Order: sequence, then structure tokens, then C-alpha cells
Amino acid sequence: MNTYEVYLFGHLLGVFLLLGAAGLSTGTGIAVARVPMASQVVTLTKLMRISEFFVTSAGTVLAVLFGILLVDEGGFTMGDPWISAAFVLIVVVLAIDHGFLMPRAKKALRMAEALGDGPVSDELSTHLNNPITIVAGVLLDISFLVFLWLMVAKPGA
Repeated sequence: MNTYEVYLFGHLLGVFLLLGAAGLSTGTGIAVARVPMASQVVTLTKLMRISEFFVTSAGTVLAVLFGILLVDEGGFTMGDPWISAAFVLIVVVLAIDHGFLMPRAKKALRMAEALGDGPVSDELSTHLNNPITIVAGVLLDISFLVFLWLMVAKPGA
């Protein structure tokens, strides 16, 4: 394996971690809005938060670190439009995820914990089914398609 292949492996490992975390968060996000018991919301929200904090963080570090290493090794520059767009997009994605969605998940967790083993309250159900939260989650999933397009098409390269 040459240096380029090692960097590419590290970059793709990070990408697969990000995709895994996105899939788990999407699945738990859909499920958490449909369960009848607060204890189920607690379990699913904890799973989502662990996935986001640990898997998303590790995936981001690997994808960005090895992506930066790949730029020079692949003969590109940091000023290439597709690379700049990818960096802007990762900042936006992390802002939506960690700045908006995760605080909402934390609030849902606290609300569900307060309900104990009881049913999901109307207030919690409204919180979990907030249309803005759903749109933010969909935008994050769509962002992976944009990342894929940027990495494959390399517009402006």
C-alpha cells in the first residue's frame, strides 16, 4: 500500500463511520417519534446521542484529517472549489447536527426521563414530531449525497 492508498483508506473509514451514524440517527429519529412509552424514547434517544457524539465525531475527524492529507497527495489544492465546498458543508452539517439536533435530542431525553415508565406525553410527542427537526434531519441525509457528488465529480478541479 502506498501513501495515497493509506490516506484514502483512512478517509473512507471516516466516511463509513459518518454514514453509519447518520443511518442510526435517522432510524432512531423515525422510531423515537412513533413509540408509545417514555422509557422507549429514553432508550432510543440515548442510542442516538451516543452515536452522534462518538461515531460522528470519530468519523468527522478521520474524514477531515485524511481528506486534508489526500489533497496534496492527490495533486489537488485546498483552494479547489470542490474542496472548499466540502469544508463549508462539513461545518454546516456539524452546526445543524451538534448545534440544533443534539440539543433537541437532549431536551427530549430529559422530558422522557421525567415521565418515567409512563406513556409519551402530548408535549413530548409535539417536541419529537417538530417539522423543523424533521427537515433538519432530512437535510443532513441529503448532505451526504452532496458530499458524494463533490468527491466523485470534483467540480472545478
